[in-house]
Amino acid sequence: MSLFNFYEIKSQKSSEFVNGVRKTSLACFNQPDLHLFLWLDKDENLKHLQFLFEENLLEWFDGQKGLLASETNRKDQYFTPKTGHQKGARTIHGTQDRSVIKRGLQIINAAKFPDSYDHLIRTKLLLPYISKPGKKTG
Repeated sequence: MSLFNFYEIKSQKSSEFVNGVRKTSLACFNQPDLHLFLWLDKDENLKHLQFLFEENLLEWFDGQKGLLASETNRKDQYFTPKTGHQKGARTIHGTQDRSVIKRGLQIINAAKFPDSYDHLIRTKLLLPYISKPGKKTG
């Protein structure tokens, strides 16, 4: 069994199309802080993907080259806990830290996704960024 087993959160909202796409949410059985969001068009083509992990965010957009990496305000550098202070909503801050991309891709590579999305995620997100002989990632 993989350390990262994802399942689809099925709801009426995930079948509704807004501006030509529907949002599908995947959550992880064994790591409840891992979430993957897919925006698919009517032909089930991937248009946008967000992967939230360890208070980091990787984003992929159809037609845009590369991945965007961000960190949330809940990471140590943005958040200082004190008594009576709640975390509140997440805010996203762009980062140039290449280790965020590397770690996100490691998790995705090791993950098991529902069959209906596995190939789509791996071909659009993972395959273009994994190491090839002589090529450096991250």
